[in-house]
Amino acid sequence: MGNEIELSENELLEAIKEAGIDKPFQAYIKNKLQVEGDKRVDQGIKSYQKNQNEKNLSDKERIESLETELKEMKNGKAKEDKKTLVKAELKKQDLSEGFLKYIKIDDLDDQSKIAEAVTGFKDDLLNAKQAENDQKLKGGTVPAKGETGNGGDSTIEQYAKSKNAGEVSGNPFQGKLDEGKSENEKGE
Repeated sequence: MGNEIELSENELLEAIKEAGIDKPFQAYIKNKLQVEGDKRVDQGIKSYQKNQNEKNLSDKERIESLETELKEMKNGKAKEDKKTLVKAELKKQDLSEGFLKYIKIDDLDDQSKIAEAVTGFKDDLLNAKQAENDQKLKGGTVPAKGETGNGGDSTIEQYAKSKNAGEVSGNPFQGKLDEGKSENEKGE
């Protein structure tokens, strides 16, 4: 912003008069005050009506209202407590807390029911995973068999002999069997 001018209230009103915009400015301010005043009056009326409605309730209705509110709070607290117990049981059985959403907690009244529900879920999960693994094994090809008889010992022996004889192409090192031979004896 360019230059800022600080004016007192009287200086501002004088500047507005000099600019010739005092009547539109007064209308603008009057309109803004009216809108803000209307908003506050509406809020006051609503608040008054709400308070009157509460005063007009009989004692019995007030008690019922408070009991309903209390019951809702207790149900919310009980549900959170059950969730905490289910999470603890999931951890105890080495399952992620993320599985909480798959366990219906409304019917779980005590710890034994929670443990039973989590165990049932774990069993179902493991059975589903086992069925998936079984299906993969049934549909796939049989893995290739290794060397029969010696368990691959002959392959290891052949590799070791070729390394020791220096027969590996591109190998700059001399094998153990080549150490005493001359260049002509190696067969190069």
